[in-house]
Amino acid sequence: MPWFTPPANQQPRNICDIYGTAFEEKNVFAATYRVYLEEDEYSADLVVFQETNELMADETGLWYFTKNRAFAQFSVCFVEDRNMADFTVYFTDVDVEARCNR
Repeated sequence: MPWFTPPANQQPRNICDIYGTAFEEKNVFAATYRVYLEEDEYSADLVVFQETNELMADETGLWYFTKNRAFAQFSVCFVEDRNMADFTVYFTDVDVEARCNR
């Protein structure tokens, strides 16, 4: 299986293993991960590139956002408070810059 799918209510040991198809959840309690948007890529735990093709989201930091929760491998809820986040992300415009900073 090329994508990481965490078991129900369990997070991966390493955030660098989070990639694939994502769903943006509005309910913080229903999301797999709570994510804080970082303004600086060097301060972020994960630098993410938003793919336009689901098949290309197959490496660290490559996410494809789907509008259907059933097609997602994980869900994220963007939070305002950094202390509530499981990890921080910075969205880049260049796919080769996607990486893990941890």
